[in-house]
Amino acid sequence: AAANQMLTVFDEVDRTTEFKTPAISRVYYSRTVRLTYWQGWGGWFGLCKRVAIWFVGLFRPITRGPASHADMRVWAIKSTSLACENLMLAFRAHGFDSCPMEGTDHVRIEKLLNLPHDAEIAMVIGAGKRAENGVYTKQVRFDSKHYLIEH
Repeated sequence: AAANQMLTVFDEVDRTTEFKTPAISRVYYSRTVRLTYWQGWGGWFGLCKRVAIWFVGLFRPITRGPASHADMRVWAIKSTSLACENLMLAFRAHGFDSCPMEGTDHVRIEKLLNLPHDAEIAMVIGAGKRAENGVYTKQVRFDSKHYLIEH
């Protein structure tokens, strides 16, 4: 579905602007994305990919996934985490502080954001301007010789 959406965006851009989408981008979304991420009904295509990848991997290096719905979930969470890291760096570049948080009430977050029940919340990020009295205790710094080994 996402590949079809990107191809639709390309068509719209090509039709309404002077910019023309490079052919390699169209090939990527029309063939590569579909082959890489499509798992097939009941995961049958993913199983076939896993067998083919295992066999090819005996002879040369090859990307090993995603070859199942579980692999897709891991891929999505990794990609989201990298995007969150970039968001946090962008916050800092613009003078804001941020903090990734665990231990949140995902049920209430899903309800607040009107997310479907099967949504996966990869990360919650708090962000804002740092308060002058924001650190509630003195920070402890350990001597680097206790955890840094020089070779």
